[in-house]
Amino acid sequence: MSIKPTTREIKSHHTRQALIESAMDLLFKYGVKKVTIDDICSDCGLSKGAFYHNFPTKDHIVVLSVNAGLDKYIDQYFARDSSKSVAEQLIDLNMCVFKYFKHIGKEMTRASYEGQIRSKVEVRIPGRTYVDTLTSLVQQSFEKNSFSTNLNEDETYMLCIATFTGMLMKWCTQDDAMDKILDWSKMIQEQFNILVGNKTN
Repeated sequence: MSIKPTTREIKSHHTRQALIESAMDLLFKYGVKKVTIDDICSDCGLSKGAFYHNFPTKDHIVVLSVNAGLDKYIDQYFARDSSKSVAEQLIDLNMCVFKYFKHIGKEMTRASYEGQIRSKVEVRIPGRTYVDTLTSLVQQSFEKNSFSTNLNEDETYMLCIATFTGMLMKWCTQDDAMDKILDWSKMIQEQFNILVGNKTN
């Protein structure tokens, strides 16, 4: 028997989503430094009390907004291709994620990463597009023995996250002039080729 959410729970969910949607819009338009909690509340017509009931700090909503934007981007631009190997699909997913972070820019990327460290926001949430897609690919890779690793599925998932995050942080802390010299997309692709051992399963 499924348990239906209460009216209060539904209202709380809608409030939280309204705050995240406003934060996404304002943060992506004006940047993290310029946007305040008051701006976010004013944009969606909610009180600061409603904000702090859902988010302890500005860091929390920055991190969750960036991740919500990532899920929307993946929904729009990434499609699983069964004709490709698991390794190729994993690389395609991470290239899509990298394009998203290039789209939102280095400042927003750094702010999200630093905010996650400070606030310890949990972003590995079942139901998120990125989480579910990566989890599915890792599970499929184990079924087809696609990874050259002795790690279990959870450890492999975290290794994928750590591998990509390391490259992403290197990118967003480099001077923009380096982007003209270094092909970050190619380097990320090569990093994952190494991770999967260049297998074609």
